[in-house]
Amino acid sequence: MAMNEIRQQARRTAAERVARLRQQRADQVRKQEELSAAVMTALVERDAIVADAELRAATALAGLVSSGLSLTQAARWCDLSDRDAARLVRLARPAATGEGGSATKETVSGDLSLPE
Repeated sequence: MAMNEIRQQARRTAAERVARLRQQRADQVRKQEELSAAVMTALVERDAIVADAELRAATALAGLVSSGLSLTQAARWCDLSDRDAARLVRLARPAATGEGGSATKETVSGDLSLPE
């Protein structure tokens, strides 16, 4: 076999190897993009489910408070911290606070309650 033929064969083999590697990298990037999109989609879906569940919890908590319990008492009934209870109340009544003020007030006894 002549030296030219050997060189040509080596170049063809190298070019084929490089083409295979490029294709493998492109396939890998495509798969990574698909997996990344799946992760981001799942997280957005999770956030929507959590937001819905928190809104339902906030509505139910507001119902407990409107039944006559203070916010602190309702929080204890639900095994919530006062902070979480106040956050849920703000979530249930975003328009009642105007510009981000507190939707709860502290009573003389130190309990938190909703404004009338």
